[in-house]
Amino acid sequence: MVKRTLLALGAGVLLATLAPVSSQAAMSPIHISQCFVTVPKAMSKKASGTQIVYTNTSRKGATHITFAVGYRNAESNYLRRVTDDGNFAPGVQINHHFALYNDVTFAGKTTRSCSAVSVKYADGTSWSI
Repeated sequence: MVKRTLLALGAGVLLATLAPVSSQAAMSPIHISQCFVTVPKAMSKKASGTQIVYTNTSRKGATHITFAVGYRNAESNYLRRVTDDGNFAPGVQINHHFALYNDVTFAGKTTRSCSAVSVKYADGTSWSI
């Protein structure tokens, strides 16, 4: 009986610890479909930038969306931010290329992480992690 109680208590603590992380991700007003580092141009070892395909899933138009993108090559682990400025209507898929990571040695297309960290809306309100 004591083992079951401790097991249940441990599981509850684990779920309570994980819940804020998963609820923050679930609450993001930006859905990212694709996020990858682009292949170097001919005769270069440097990445050609970063491609992010995303949709504003909120009910209002956004004007500034900041992404945090993690990338790793043989030399370093990186975590950089990039902001997309414009008018992003709800439900419209956006496919933008950024000059993010075009100064590092290419180590494959896969990013370690990619998420929206802040959004400014046309009505002056904002969202952030």
